[in-house]
Amino acid sequence: MAETEAKITKYRGNCHCGGFVFEIEMPEVKQIVLCNCSICIKKSYVSLMPGVELNIIKDEGLHTEYSFGNKNLTHRFCSKCGTATYGTAAAYPPPMNLGVNARCIQNLDVWKLNTKFYDGATGDPKYTPPAYTGPEPTPAGIPENEGKIYHGSCHCGAVTVAVKTKHPIDSEAYTEPVMECNCSACMRGGETRIYPLKDALIVQGKENITGYVFGHKVWRDNFCKICGVHIYKDLNEEQTEEDIANLPEDIQKFRNNFINHRPFNLRVLNDLDVDSPGVKGKVRQVDGWTRQSPPYVNP
Repeated sequence: MAETEAKITKYRGNCHCGGFVFEIEMPEVKQIVLCNCSICIKKSYVSLMPGVELNIIKDEGLHTEYSFGNKNLTHRFCSKCGTATYGTAAAYPPPMNLGVNARCIQNLDVWKLNTKFYDGATGDPKYTPPAYTGPEPTPAGIPENEGKIYHGSCHCGAVTVAVKTKHPIDSEAYTEPVMECNCSACMRGGETRIYPLKDALIVQGKENITGYVFGHKVWRDNFCKICGVHIYKDLNEEQTEEDIANLPEDIQKFRNNFINHRPFNLRVLNDLDVDSPGVKGKVRQVDGWTRQSPPYVNP
């Protein structure tokens, strides 16, 4: 093989629920693209531009398409589990129009890959963050004249949020957990999470939210049904007392520890730079993949 000839590797990818499975043959993935445009930030895309078409192995017809601005890009996500899978650009002919979310690729550790930055935020038309117009949160643990209130939204604006923290999240005074996880669902969703108490978070537009449960079915992962942005997790209220009693002891303990909390995705906030040093320096990357029980089986 000539030194200039790239090694071709077959990769397999899927949404979390397995309703969409694909394969792609391309040079070995050593680098991903990180973009700072509005949708890439909110959905935590890590992109591959393979230059070849997807070989679709399974498609249960669950994809939702989302476009915005000048409609040149069409983003696709699974309407059941919320996994962002791939997008196409109208300005280029196939297969050069294809971008794949590397988070979908099985057994690909995106945390360990080299990154290339793309400044998509400077593109036109500029994104205008949807405004939150609801009441401000007044959590019992934070005096009314103290703390920091943040506003945010999904990308399309169908869901808006307000969250109050005791200290600014990007300040040294903020010492609460900020986490990213590489379990099968979290790696695909790409959330950067904090864990506010329930009364510290207000969500408007819940009629535009759909949820996904899996595994032990303790949590409901809530995302916008229009644009697919993951917003927060809540306890799965459909679990009965018998269901909870039959959970493994460690899962029951985990559930009880967070029963009054709402794991919340910082990436939906419109007035916080999640990739700033003040936030990134606080992020703890948790190895949920090896702790996931029962283990996730790639389709």
